[in-house]
Amino acid sequence: MSEPQNMLRLLRDINRVLSPAQVRQVLGIQALVLLMAFVEIASVVAIAPFMSVVADMSRLEGEGMLARLYELTGFQTPNQFLLYLGIAILLILVVSSLISMYGTWTISKYSHKLGAELSTQLFSYYLNRPWLYHASVPSSVLIHKLAGELPRFTGNVVSSLLYTNAAAVFAVLMVGGLVIYDAVIALVGVAVFGGCYWLLFYWVRARLKRGGIELSRTNQFRYKLITEALGGVKELMLLGRQQTFVDAFRESSHSLARVQVQNATLSDAPKYAIELAAFGSLIALVLYLLSAKDGDMGRVLPTLAVYAFAAYKLLPAFQQIYRGLATLQGGLPAFRSIEEDLRRCLADKAVRAAPTDKPVSSDERLTAQSEILFEQVSFRYPNKTTFALDCVDLRIPARKVVGLVGPSGSGKSTTVDLLLGLVSPNAGQIKIDGQALQASNLPAWQRGLGFVPQRIFLADSSIRENIAFGVPAERIDDQRVRNAARMAHLDELLASLPLGLETQVGERGVQLSGGQSQRVGIARALYHDADLLVLDEATAALDGITEQLIMDAIHDFSGTKTIVIIAHRLTTVQDCDIIYFMQDGRIVDQGRFEELAFRNEIFRKMALID
Repeated sequence: MSEPQNMLRLLRDINRVLSPAQVRQVLGIQALVLLMAFVEIASVVAIAPFMSVVADMSRLEGEGMLARLYELTGFQTPNQFLLYLGIAILLILVVSSLISMYGTWTISKYSHKLGAELSTQLFSYYLNRPWLYHASVPSSVLIHKLAGELPRFTGNVVSSLLYTNAAAVFAVLMVGGLVIYDAVIALVGVAVFGGCYWLLFYWVRARLKRGGIELSRTNQFRYKLITEALGGVKELMLLGRQQTFVDAFRESSHSLARVQVQNATLSDAPKYAIELAAFGSLIALVLYLLSAKDGDMGRVLPTLAVYAFAAYKLLPAFQQIYRGLATLQGGLPAFRSIEEDLRRCLADKAVRAAPTDKPVSSDERLTAQSEILFEQVSFRYPNKTTFALDCVDLRIPARKVVGLVGPSGSGKSTTVDLLLGLVSPNAGQIKIDGQALQASNLPAWQRGLGFVPQRIFLADSSIRENIAFGVPAERIDDQRVRNAARMAHLDELLASLPLGLETQVGERGVQLSGGQSQRVGIARALYHDADLLVLDEATAALDGITEQLIMDAIHDFSGTKTIVIIAHRLTTVQDCDIIYFMQDGRIVDQGRFEELAFRNEIFRKMALID
């Protein structure tokens, strides 16, 4: 595929990831670019009459355009006319510079604004992906795309295209004007300088593309290293293996630096060679003009001034075109790595913006008043051949405490993911008081859920903000925070802390014990007055005394909330109203603790081990 075809394909692909409003803004910038080009040309053209008068004052006499202008203005002397002509040309240059500055600011503003809009849209897109997406895509990959590849796309691709386009429009129009002024000199100059730049770009583009791919690969690896090292820093300290990550990070950082140096050097390489060629061409032009115009400085000087000033304007434009195309080649791999996500993001945004037949109120809830039923529910994870759940029938009575137990891999956590609406059944239905759980009522169902996992995520903020996690600080209801903290038995902890609810918990809650973190998690679930509390191994990592305190807090809500508890330790579920025993993705037994311990041998062995 030829270079023009590649460029047209790239423009088409970029157009597909931009919204109609963003495309319209590009068209507005294009109009500004044309204005910038015309005023730049006007500033160059204005030099010719001024230099003509400087070289030969006699041009103000006779029938020429300058003579007629001199007569119309009524100046008394040629020097006076020349002064005001110079001032007029200076004003043209000032206007040209101001418009060019405004154009540069507009392009820069659009590029950075586009980066902010796309990063926000992509961040929202990732956060709203199904749970299975996040279970299969490492967080370091998503962070790399958001913080690494997207800025490279807007900075190296979009920005480069806009600046290159502005320079190319100016160069084409300027060369067109110079051809009209003197075709031979203009065409020779374009052939020399344009040919040099094209040959250089043709030579380096493959290297730049490879460098861009290496840049994306190395950056992703560095993000992965950072995420893993900081996430497991305690284990690394205990094992004394920090140096393994440091060595790997050093190697990747040096590799990154080498690629960045190569790309930067190749992007600016022609500048110095072209400056030498320009100086030589200027000398050749002087000699040519002196020969062609018989040494008449009155005819040589205006032409020389126009082409010298045009070269002064054109060389940076040619360099900008070259640098833009070079930077573009280096940034293309970044765009290709996020292109599909940006397309889906735009389509997803359009779907979410489309009107629905029945808008769901942000306060509307779907709450089980009688029961929650699993009817012949089956689920299989993508790329798996066996079912994690196979034809499961399950009844969860409203406002009762229900336990799910069984060996590892029996399907307990998958059952909870289905109950929470994080995944959807491949077969069968989940019903809330007879109403099937589906996409239309899922948000209303999830508004009434409270989930307490084994590992509570705590943000690096206050206990108050962690209890109301996700609510903007200025909109937190402090009375609800205090009520949730009290119901989660956090009163004693808060009383012992000088700052109480404003105490900072540290990153991932390092300032709190395991039991304290779990109680903050329970308070978080209660802040929104959850109708259904789901605890997934919430006490598995706690000691017996702390576990009992947590379970006492949970059982306080028995009879007022529906509670589902997943546990390996059977002491956790011994007070449940009903316990479902799972094995190989099926419900194999159910009943109260004493009933299962009496008739189910596997359950009895688990209870004895416990």
